[in-house]
Amino acid sequence: MTPKNSINAILDALTSQRQHSETPLIVTIEPSLIQDALNALRGYRTLFAPFIPGLTDTVPIYAAYKRMRQANMTQQTILLFVECQTMEEFREAVGRLPIRKSSEWRSIDTGH
Repeated sequence: MTPKNSINAILDALTSQRQHSETPLIVTIEPSLIQDALNALRGYRTLFAPFIPGLTDTVPIYAAYKRMRQANMTQQTILLFVECQTMEEFREAVGRLPIRKSSEWRSIDTGH
């Protein structure tokens, strides 16, 4: 899915995926939408993963997403690819977020 310009477009995409019985809920967002997505998706378990087109190996990301989904099958889990040009762009976007408990953040080795 291509990056969306608003949180409403992201929510619409997720609704469409659910209506079509697509079990994995996966959306690509722009770095500027991370905070909006966190706010709008409070009822979901979310996995944010940096995605650099042509460079990111998505295999470990999908594996982590699968583990998250299997760990708690009663709560919907969403994978949000944050499409960036560089890892620094992702780090800057995450760095602007309010400080969160370290237990809420997980590291996935994406090879970057």
